[in-house]
Amino acid sequence: MGAVDTVMFRDDHLSEAASNNVWVVKDGVVMGPPKDHLLLEGIRFGLVEEMCQTHGIPFDLRRITRTELEADELMLSSATKEVLPVTILDGHPVGHGATRGRPGPIYSRLSAAYQQAKASQSI
Repeated sequence: MGAVDTVMFRDDHLSEAASNNVWVVKDGVVMGPPKDHLLLEGIRFGLVEEMCQTHGIPFDLRRITRTELEADELMLSSATKEVLPVTILDGHPVGHGATRGRPGPIYSRLSAAYQQAKASQSI
């Protein structure tokens, strides 16, 4: 099975993917690693935060452990991939219930917001 990207960790904490930022969704909250010297902040990192604020999606930057990737949703973001759902991680479906292994509702909202931002030429 091919992979789109590699999710990376530093000292068991999420940092980024090889060419994207990684976002974890748990209980409706979009979480990402803090902006510091351990993270290569992608060009769309701030846009994800802005879209969450604009669309009323809770957003939190903090240290995320490897075990927290067993989340409701995982996403990647970058200028070339825009917002991309991660549906399989390490050979296992991401998520729970009806959305297990499928793009989730937060991804759908952020993807639509990204397309809206592109259409309005704000990115």
